[in-house]
Amino acid sequence: MRFLRTIAAGLPMLLRRKKTEQELDEELGTFLAMATEEKMKCGMSREAARRAVRLERNSLDVAKEVVRSARWECFVESCWQDLRFAARTLRKSPAFTIVVCLTLALGIGANSAIFSVIHAVSLRPLPYKDPGQLILLNDSQDALNGAFLFRDIEAFKKENRSFEDIAAYYRDSGFSSVTLTSGGEPELVQGAFVSADLFALMGIEPALGRVFSSSEETQRARVVVLSHRLWMKSFGGSADAIGKTIRIDGLLSLIIGVMPTTFEFPARDQQFWVPLTTNRYWNDSALTTNIDPEHNRYFYERWQAIGRLKTGVTIIEAQAETNVLFRRSELPLDGNKVPGITLTPLRVTLSKNFRIALAVLFAAVTLVLLIACSNVASLLLARGAVREREMTMRTALGAGRGRLTRQLLAESVVLGSLGAGIGLLLAYAGLHFLIALGPPEIPRLEQARLDWQTLAFTLALSLLATSIFGLLPAWRTSQADPAFVFRARTQSGGTALTRTRSVLVIAEFAVAVVILAAAGLLVRSFLVLNRVDLGFEPTSAITMNIGVSGTSESRNAFHNAVLERVRSLPGVYAVGEVNKLFELEGVDNLGLRAVEGLAPEPRDHWTPLSWASIRGDYFQAMGSPILEGRYFTERDGPNSPLVAIIDEAMARRYWPREKPLGKRFKGQDPRGHHDDWLTVVGVVGDMRRSGLETTPTPHVFEPSRQALDEDTTEDLVIRTTGNSKTVADALRPTVRELSNTAILSNVSTMEDQLSDQLRPRRFQTLLLALFSAIAVILAAVGIFGVMHYSVAQRTQEIGIRAALGAEPGDVLRLVLGEATRLGVAGISIGTCAGLILTRYMASLLFGVGPTDSMTFFAVAGILFLVSLMASYIPARRASRIDPMVALRFE
Repeated sequence: MRFLRTIAAGLPMLLRRKKTEQELDEELGTFLAMATEEKMKCGMSREAARRAVRLERNSLDVAKEVVRSARWECFVESCWQDLRFAARTLRKSPAFTIVVCLTLALGIGANSAIFSVIHAVSLRPLPYKDPGQLILLNDSQDALNGAFLFRDIEAFKKENRSFEDIAAYYRDSGFSSVTLTSGGEPELVQGAFVSADLFALMGIEPALGRVFSSSEETQRARVVVLSHRLWMKSFGGSADAIGKTIRIDGLLSLIIGVMPTTFEFPARDQQFWVPLTTNRYWNDSALTTNIDPEHNRYFYERWQAIGRLKTGVTIIEAQAETNVLFRRSELPLDGNKVPGITLTPLRVTLSKNFRIALAVLFAAVTLVLLIACSNVASLLLARGAVREREMTMRTALGAGRGRLTRQLLAESVVLGSLGAGIGLLLAYAGLHFLIALGPPEIPRLEQARLDWQTLAFTLALSLLATSIFGLLPAWRTSQADPAFVFRARTQSGGTALTRTRSVLVIAEFAVAVVILAAAGLLVRSFLVLNRVDLGFEPTSAITMNIGVSGTSESRNAFHNAVLERVRSLPGVYAVGEVNKLFELEGVDNLGLRAVEGLAPEPRDHWTPLSWASIRGDYFQAMGSPILEGRYFTERDGPNSPLVAIIDEAMARRYWPREKPLGKRFKGQDPRGHHDDWLTVVGVVGDMRRSGLETTPTPHVFEPSRQALDEDTTEDLVIRTTGNSKTVADALRPTVRELSNTAILSNVSTMEDQLSDQLRPRRFQTLLLALFSAIAVILAAVGIFGVMHYSVAQRTQEIGIRAALGAEPGDVLRLVLGEATRLGVAGISIGTCAGLILTRYMASLLFGVGPTDSMTFFAVAGILFLVSLMASYIPARRASRIDPMVALRFE
């Protein structure tokens, strides 16, 4: 309380300075008048009494200073005076001020922009009520794609005592993929089929209208709640959208509400929310009867769930109860145990590699800031040496070292504040660049902004930077000995100052090596990825996704007609279809039900396996040659023996030391008329359909006419012989002639598809390369400044050398030698640190080790050349010094 009263008493004095000074003058005047009266009572005259009082009490000005020094606002006022003086001083050196501010702005701006991204992606709380209480119920064997039977979720919901409520939804897969028509051409979108209690459980209200009720869910009412994105796209954000209808899978659905833009659950890409009972697979007979024990229940587990913990219940307690309940209901099916349930807090899902990438980028910009601070500290040390006589004069006139240090720190604060202001402008521009450049896979990236958390971070960063680059120069300058400085003909402490600045430059080069090595490793990985063997030829190949509604027979006939029509287009070499062109979301762990001559494969031994259905000349269109056997032919029809083409990875998995041709196996579901065997008739090379960076997945390809879902081949692949653009322009009109209601994606080249897959890595590599370039430039500026200052300090020495016969080349080699020693020292230290630190980014690399010698040699060579180039101008200047001028130099 006393402290608060002191603050309260001082504020009026600080804010009303003129009145406070007037009151102080009156108070001191009254005191002096009273003291004079007392002296006069002792018989002294008024003049003598006034003179005696002034001799005893000193002057009024001294008394005022004593009174002011006892108040806290005096310190504040003194600091304000220091800041104003610092601003005037810096205004007299515009070049120095601009260089320092821009250097700091680069470091602070880069840090603020990256922090905004990190905060939006992983630190900002989810926009739900008490998000810490929201828990995902995950399959313990497959947390990302695993799911449960709906009846199991309902049973758990009734028996558990840890959750207030549990909501179910279809997993984000083909079960939620639907045809949407909302005014324009039909399109294939991802919908959210959820239980009605999801919205209340999440604690989210619609931005417009209402959500559907439990009774509407029970009645399978055709109502829909739009996402904000779909609302803006289809209705321009009009409130009149409520009450209108859209078609979902050809059926009319009534729009009853619109969700806020921040609501992105269960997935980021869903366009609407509808009752889960309206899903086209809801009445699947396998879900309303007992599951056939001959089948694995995996194929009928289509639902995922989220729950809200009761108040006071921890996730550990809930997990313990879940384990008990689950063990009671555990049933052996198909020789395997039902997977367990793992409770996971709801949070933004980031891949391990992306978390590491964010950490690497943030570490890089932090190191860039350290280099910037080192440069500024070096500049301030040089500036302090120039102002040494000024500071020693102040010391001789009575200024304390603490007072001088505070004055110099005030200059650092002004520089840091200006740098932070410019840095925020750079961060604002850089943030827009990051959002535009960033891949769509980064969650909530579009929500990144310069909010108050970012401003607070920037303020803290500028204060930290000020402390880093300001304390050492301020302390060093304030320690000068006045007697020595006044006797010296040049600035004192030249050797010590040069040594300090040299240490800073060595540190800059060491840090630059680490950043440049990390960027070099990512660049090399990117180049290796661009040269990786894809198993197919992307050049001259174009693709388009085609979806059509109707019966299985009509869809099958349509796809066959498409192949025939496209095959007749000029410039088309081969055309085929596949059920999915790329499987970038991952491939499930699968096994074969039976392999002739081999024991059954237990589920816990399953690994990723892709089962693809193809139509037409798919392999020829992909440019994937047959290695053994033959392609599919017209003879491979529905009544012919079942056949399959596998890749080399599949052959290595099941027949590692045998010829795979003629081998027979069975998939998870019966095929043919009597659960027939599939015979391997061909082998192709490994195709990277699951992503360029993943190990090739074993593949089974079957002809669409023998597949369970004969009509599911929707991705069209065309190989052209001439101009691909001509074929691409004719493709959509050709398909549209066959159907006005078919869902057609944009035509794209295979190379564009692959380029999109590299967007995350391109994003990381480009940013780190940019930060490493900034680091190299700052390091070059640092060594240039050190050598320039060193030459200026050693002008007399160089003049004496020249007078004694040293040639300009000798002086040039002398200066370049010093720069080389600094560069080599920094490069050596940085290389040792880099060999240790780059190991933490090993998972971000592809085809390159974290200690790749070629990369580190290249980095060392680049920085060595940078050190020579940056020091050449000061060295050249030193070699041209006139001995007569140098000997007269002071």
